[in-house]
Amino acid sequence: MNKNDQYYWDLIAGKLHNELDSAENDLFEKGIDDPSTRNNYTKSQKIQEGLKEAQQLEKSDKNASWNAIKRQVRVNTIQLYSRKFLKYAAILVVAFVAGFYFHSLNKNKQVQYAEMEIMYGQTGHLFLFDGTEVWLNSGSKFRYPNQFNINERDVFIEGEAFFKVAPNEHLPFKVKTEQLEIEVLGTSFNVSAYPGEASQSVVLVEGKVQLNNPDGKKIGEMIPGQLAVKTEGDPKIRVQSADPYFYTSWKDGKVIFDGENLGEIAKKMERWYNVEIRFDAENLKDFKFTGTILRNKPIDQTINAMELLAPIQFNYVVKTEEKNIITIQKR
Repeated sequence: MNKNDQYYWDLIAGKLHNELDSAENDLFEKGIDDPSTRNNYTKSQKIQEGLKEAQQLEKSDKNASWNAIKRQVRVNTIQLYSRKFLKYAAILVVAFVAGFYFHSLNKNKQVQYAEMEIMYGQTGHLFLFDGTEVWLNSGSKFRYPNQFNINERDVFIEGEAFFKVAPNEHLPFKVKTEQLEIEVLGTSFNVSAYPGEASQSVVLVEGKVQLNNPDGKKIGEMIPGQLAVKTEGDPKIRVQSADPYFYTSWKDGKVIFDGENLGEIAKKMERWYNVEIRFDAENLKDFKFTGTILRNKPIDQTINAMELLAPIQFNYVVKTEEKNIITIQKR
């Protein structure tokens, strides 16, 4: 059994969480005789022990989180007898189950907006009223009208989202970010536009999109298999070929890295696991990684594997009233 084999880590994680069947447990017991396997299992145990307190805190905060969500729900001027309300209520149920904040916003008298805020460590999935399907990544805010009118289908995103837009040849669907407006009739694409990051990107899976500036002026077009990057302060947009699944795999519970530096990976891990990651030295951010992380796996498995791929180590500190802290140090 090789440490670079996914099954190697599955057995260790399964043993730590008492999930192995008898055959898998026999295989694990045979493998533990190897000093390297035994050492990695011991390290994983120590990390898991340090996380137990955090897990208990997470459980104890569930009622408080639920109450916080309920306090955020403010539905205004909705007629109970309309089919529109039934759809609106269905979105509310999805919001509660998925664990993200939802509240309605009165933008003006003509259009009422709803906003969903996806908490760190969570993802969201919803259907809009025109049939468009939306996946929302951790730390994202999504704003949309409670009913599209005859003149526009406009939504707003801060963070990352994957859209599968319902076709309507007479009414374009527009996704607006701080730097871009993505205009489509019916297509599938990914948008990454987190606040505080210098660049925003669009990856097209199928169909065709038109890229506009925030004022609605056309600045480019895309075809499937292309990545467009808009950098703050640069009026131009850079378009290149790319593998769409590399950028959209997050919605399937996977995150793929291909020579990505540790500094960028750390930003994503902070959102996935709701932690704060610090570096002992700036040059540690330059280590590059290639591989796949399964987001449903525990954080101890992820950081253990990364320690084996680079001369670094992770120091995990549990905090009671703030985010847990991971410090990355040179080994």
